Amino acid sequence: MKRKNHMRKPKRTTFLKMFAKGMIIPIIITVILGNYSWFFIGQSAFSYSNSQMGSFISSYEVKIHNNQKQKIPYALFLSMFGDVDTQPIGGYIDPKTWVEPSSIGAIFTFDKDGNILRSSSAKLGVAISNGKGTGNTLFYYYDPQEFDIPELDKLIDDALKDRDSGKYTTEIDITKLYLNEDEQKMIPHTINVSRFKTNNSLLGYDYEDDWTKLNEYTIDIEYEAPENYVLTDIASRYDNANNYPRGSIQGVYGTPPQYFDEIAGKYKDNVKEFIDSGYSGTGVTDGNYKTQVNDVLINRLYTDGDEEGVFAYIETNIHGLQAWRRLIFVICVIFALMALFVLVLCIIRNAKNKARYAFEDYQRSLINNLAHDLKTPLAVIGGYAENLQELRKDGSDKERRYISGIMNNVAYTDDIIAKTLQLSEAEQINKLNKKKVEIKQLVERLAEKYRAALDERNITLKTELSGEVYADEDLLASAVENLISNAVKYTRDDGTVTITANKKRLNIVNDVAEDVDTTDLLMPFVKGDKARSDKRSHGLGLAIASSAAARSGFRLGVSCKDKKFTAELVF
Repeated sequence: MKRKNHMRKPKRTTFLKMFAKGMIIPIIITVILGNYSWFFIGQSAFSYSNSQMGSFISSYEVKIHNNQKQKIPYALFLSMFGDVDTQPIGGYIDPKTWVEPSSIGAIFTFDKDGNILRSSSAKLGVAISNGKGTGNTLFYYYDPQEFDIPELDKLIDDALKDRDSGKYTTEIDITKLYLNEDEQKMIPHTINVSRFKTNNSLLGYDYEDDWTKLNEYTIDIEYEAPENYVLTDIASRYDNANNYPRGSIQGVYGTPPQYFDEIAGKYKDNVKEFIDSGYSGTGVTDGNYKTQVNDVLINRLYTDGDEEGVFAYIETNIHGLQAWRRLIFVICVIFALMALFVLVLCIIRNAKNKARYAFEDYQRSLINNLAHDLKTPLAVIGGYAENLQELRKDGSDKERRYISGIMNNVAYTDDIIAKTLQLSEAEQINKLNKKKVEIKQLVERLAEKYRAALDERNITLKTELSGEVYADEDLLASAVENLISNAVKYTRDDGTVTITANKKRLNIVNDVAEDVDTTDLLMPFVKGDKARSDKRSHGLGLAIASSAAARSGFRLGVSCKDKKFTAELVF
């Protein structure tokens, strides 16, 4: 049964080269993951419909119209609703996985002329409890647009920056303030401020144990409040004695003022267009932001109050810093696992390669030593045979035939040894002397050596040669000569040998008596089928040509079809 696998000797490689090649696929996969990371993040989070926001605000307005007393003032309600991190009414962002996108909103109500009445611009809010149970709690707020208090402006600005960074948070504890009971407004007087930083910079967890207090300080504000504001002491939010009145929920809520002003100015024409259209529209989509729902929603408020409608804008950043940190972490873990797999695989393969290389070196050394050791006794046997032939000139035909057989076998064995040493030398050449070689001159010079053999067997030689190649001339000559020798040796009588060459390849095609199996023909000592099994061949010519081509950086291929044997040397 014929072997179907090529048993060619593989090129030797180092561990670093093998590892570098093995890392190509992990690097490609990592690049693809990084390139399409926006898709993976986008699939990890979604936002509720903006119409939900409009319906909440409309419902709230209806309740106010029905004179139902609310615990949260309408102006503070808008700011808390615009602060998506607070999520007082079920929330706006609903993450499907651990990717938590950031979001920011801008909300305002407007009158029939498009003027802003109340908005989500940042406010300071506090819930004051006068007893146990939610029914005894009222919310109060401080609106920086109504007063000019630099200390509070700075506190609100710093708290908003910390909130948006995702790395810091600011907690406030108001213990003294001016209260306006009728309008549910307040002006802080004494504020204890604590600032925290997350301990997990990579994943950004916001669990309580993951926060470290950076500093704390107290702000005392001296301000001449209006007459309807009463200075009031309240218990700390951290007071465990349940003293009342007591501050509970406290914080900065809403949209940064500069951001709100930008959005309000950008979309004021949309509001006016909505009013002029008689409220026929239901929304406006802004394509500048990549959210999975409409970014802008304008609805009418069904009320007898001053508000004619509500404008709601949400920018959802699913590609926030926290999402990127986590995605990069996952990509790095995947890359590290792939790299570890490649490393282990390369270590195993490298160990196998070393064992195989050592065995090959042992085989080569053994063959070379045997070849060298056999040369001397063969020369002696050949010399004895020649002397016997001279001494037995008048001997019987049988004696002369025996002597002639000895000399022929000595010559055949000597040729095998010479070819074996030539193959070994071709494989062991380390430094190549490369230069430009004229292909036509080289082939014609080598083919001329076989002119007599061609004429004797009436074989036609056809050539079509051109081009130059950059190579070691001795190695290239060794490969080409062995290919020509092989072609001349196995071309049928009266056949044709055709040699064509250019700067890219050299082809030698010769007529053969019958097709041969070329599967392992480039292996040493493989003679192929019957046509190559006589003593004209020792199965080393093509192996030498293949080895010389490989050392030159070229590739040799052989095939046989329709009684034409082809050897192709690709430069």
